[in-house]
Amino acid sequence: MVNICANIMKNILLILISSFLFLSCTNNKNSGNTSRENTDWERFKLKGDVKSFREVKFLAVDNFSIISGGERIKHIYNKEVLFNLDGNKIEKNDYIPDGTLANRTVYLYKQEKLVEYNNYDSQGMLFGTGKYETNDNGRVTKLNYKTNDGRYNWSESYQYDNHGNLTEIKRFKTEEVIDTKELYVFDDKGNTKKSEFYRDEKLISKNDYNYDKEGNFNELHFGDSIVYSYKYNYDAKGNWIKKIIFEDNNPSGILIREIEYFD
Repeated sequence: MVNICANIMKNILLILISSFLFLSCTNNKNSGNTSRENTDWERFKLKGDVKSFREVKFLAVDNFSIISGGERIKHIYNKEVLFNLDGNKIEKNDYIPDGTLANRTVYLYKQEKLVEYNNYDSQGMLFGTGKYETNDNGRVTKLNYKTNDGRYNWSESYQYDNHGNLTEIKRFKTEEVIDTKELYVFDDKGNTKKSEFYRDEKLISKNDYNYDKEGNFNELHFGDSIVYSYKYNYDAKGNWIKKIIFEDNNPSGILIREIEYFD
């Protein structure tokens, strides 16, 4: 039972981290506004003109206080994100630990607004499409997703505060039935400070986020029991290239990030 509960909590954590990244990447560039703050470079907190980055995950090995990259984590995809010269993501590739492509996501824009993404399998066959709805400010308000075989058909809705921060995500099982709900509170810098996760209208967890001077979140209080903390190494541009993850002060994982810049 303990292992089952632990797995449930970690699955919720993965959902929250994915949503946390989504908070940084859904507000789309408004037509006619070319400032860097409205690009995915900025939403990923990337400095410089990044062409792509690739993250590889390892289990952490603590050997005489020297933490090094251990075994690659199984069942978790490593990812690669590609950007155009305007700083918006155009493609995301997921790889299994041996480097084999698992799936590809291609993002489509219309008048500088993200309108659609298409999922492809490792053989290049289309298996699912997500279509976005946006408001007058160009912010995503809804996502409708369907797979080609009809097995998965779900939608999400998004709400924002007056500063454009994404404060609520609802995922629907059907058009009327809510599966999960996430609520977010932000500080005056636009960083997520608190979040709550609900499933079937029941509160599952409350979480708190802290940040380092570079603006990267370096501590996550997951509910009342688990504390995740993070340490970073940076490249000459100021982007992190190594992230060490600690669970209750014990090293649990390492992310290595390779960054390629436009000339």
